[in-house]
Amino acid sequence: MKALRRFFPMVMAMVLLGIPEASALTIVTRYIGGEAPANAAGAGNLPDIVAAAARIWEAAYADPVTITIQFGWAPVGDAGTHTLIAQGGSPNREITGLILFDNSGAARFYLDPTPDSDEEYRRRTEEYQDLGGGFVNVARIFGGSVGDAAGRTDLLSVVIHEIGHALGMCAANLAFMQEGVDGAIRIGDGLPHAGTMIPLASNRTGITSHFDPLEITYGSVMSGIGGDERRIPSALDILANAQVSGFTVLSLAPQQISRPRGSASSGVGRAASGTVTERTSR
Repeated sequence: MKALRRFFPMVMAMVLLGIPEASALTIVTRYIGGEAPANAAGAGNLPDIVAAAARIWEAAYADPVTITIQFGWAPVGDAGTHTLIAQGGSPNREITGLILFDNSGAARFYLDPTPDSDEEYRRRTEEYQDLGGGFVNVARIFGGSVGDAAGRTDLLSVVIHEIGHALGMCAANLAFMQEGVDGAIRIGDGLPHAGTMIPLASNRTGITSHFDPLEITYGSVMSGIGGDERRIPSALDILANAQVSGFTVLSLAPQQISRPRGSASSGVGRAASGTVTERTSR
């Protein structure tokens, strides 16, 4: 909390700066500093990795929405933390958020110098599950890490996860509170896989802003990030934020996933061969 208090004055000052008018989802990222952990591996840097993660999410939504994310390093304990700074509009969405990444060394990060490609991972897995609205992609995971990535927490995956909170899956977001009041997010009419019920995890304080990993096949971004692997947004992750934040034009497979040589896909309920892009508007 001390780290958050230290950064808030800078963040609030930056909120007042102008932001560009969006023709599709635009994630404005502003680096507020901090030192990378001394035990990080890889030659990458946080601003480039955050920019790559933002591009992946931007490709998922074509709605003219802008969100500003301040980000930096701080000794926050968890691998990453997201704080909602401002929200509003109709539908209600986060406008400004703060994401901090832990520099205590506990996470043992891999900082990918080429975050737009996945050559450090030799295996790709896609999982599918029927949660009430037909079989839907619930996981896109890269494993079999080599080189500097081996045995490390992939920082790109952590950034993707935290930006996912900023796009809607946040306990402080009023729309999320309304959608998840009964412990699940229901994908409504007008979106693909309408009727899908996404169960939310809970703890002693109540509903959390994560998918329930006990009910959903392993690997969704918003269930959490595992070590020694890379996760990118699944269709389920994209649908959840679309439902919460009112995104209406979306791609359920926004990234052309690089397929490592010799990799294999697996599916639950149907074959998962290749990447299919599904676009819709309501």
